[in-house]
Amino acid sequence: MLYSQDTSNILSYGENYYQPHYQPILEVTNCNIVGYEVLGRFYSPEKNEYRSLGYQFHNPELDTIRLIQIDRLIREKAIRHLKDTGLRTKLFLNMMPNFLSMIHTGDVLDLKRLHVLNLIEKYEISPADVVLEITEDKFDGSIEKLLSIVNVFKDYGFKIAVDDLGVGFSNLERIGYIHPDIMKVDIKIMRESLNRRSFKNVLSAIADMSQKLGSDLLFEGIETEEELHLALSMGANLLQGFYFSRPQVEFQDKKQFNRTLRDTLEKFSGLRFMELLEEFQKGQAVIDALGEKLEALRHNGKEDLPVVLHLMLPNLPSEILSVFACDIFGYQITPTYFRSHPGEDWDSDLTEIGNNYAWRPFFIRHKAKVVQNHAKWTVTEPVYDMDLHKQVVIFTYTLRDNYILVIKMDWERV
Repeated sequence: MLYSQDTSNILSYGENYYQPHYQPILEVTNCNIVGYEVLGRFYSPEKNEYRSLGYQFHNPELDTIRLIQIDRLIREKAIRHLKDTGLRTKLFLNMMPNFLSMIHTGDVLDLKRLHVLNLIEKYEISPADVVLEITEDKFDGSIEKLLSIVNVFKDYGFKIAVDDLGVGFSNLERIGYIHPDIMKVDIKIMRESLNRRSFKNVLSAIADMSQKLGSDLLFEGIETEEELHLALSMGANLLQGFYFSRPQVEFQDKKQFNRTLRDTLEKFSGLRFMELLEEFQKGQAVIDALGEKLEALRHNGKEDLPVVLHLMLPNLPSEILSVFACDIFGYQITPTYFRSHPGEDWDSDLTEIGNNYAWRPFFIRHKAKVVQNHAKWTVTEPVYDMDLHKQVVIFTYTLRDNYILVIKMDWERV
């Protein structure tokens, strides 16, 4: 990292001191390099080494005009390099929202001011080979004007990525407006801002959102095999990080990391298969054990259900944290029997009688599966309970007369 005391010298050097470096991006499906993120580097003659310019581009106190000049210089060198090599690969170019907003100052956007459009025409590069990353930044411009620029890029055929999800200015707003082709997550940044459990839950939510939007999911900042496994478990189909390669001056053979990634995929696939099989078996074991104990409830009507359920509490597995019954319309018809920790004595809450759960996803899904598959049981994915501070699952079980039992279980102890 370059600190502020270096800045006055760094921004005053000639063009030859600023160079693009290229960090490879791999596609999981074929295990090949499919593109490179272009990263600005400054050559330090005193230390005879290249140093990152990232600090400069995110420092609001610096000369913005000079930074834009350097940004454009690095971008042109990268596109010229792509042209000179004749390689068919993608370049991922960072586009800072505040820099873009300075271009669109009037009511009508002047396309001649869009530097990247001029470059692809000058060097005859296909827009399909360029991905524009809308980077993390404290954006204080007009979102409507930013969106109009992004739409121009899309119309020309550029792919759009939203960078650094989880940090920076209103990421959800950006995603909603832009609907990116690629959603990019920096594992390192998110890990530093979240505890381990929240970190994984947020990643899972982002992965789910990318699937629903039809966006590719790119994980960057991967440095270890554990982080690579995490990215794969979240459904990432694009990978980037020091685990594969640091940014280099030149492009690399597209199969440079093919064997490494294939070996990792085979290992991950086997481990993930065993994990899922264990989860399925664990869920089925709970269903089998509970089914025997709760079968007696199927022979009781609405009037007897609260009494019989209360009498059964001592015989329920210690992992069960709460239980109550609803009618087919989702209205709770028994007290909620609960305990804060497995194995503790049961308490009851009568105030929740009459609550409605018909709108809850677990309840709707249960009813649909009962109709479609004639199932008596359904089980949710593990979710984090903020009050209990632990992972739980919701079991739902259909009794006679279409009454439904709702059971919350400590999944970490099953």
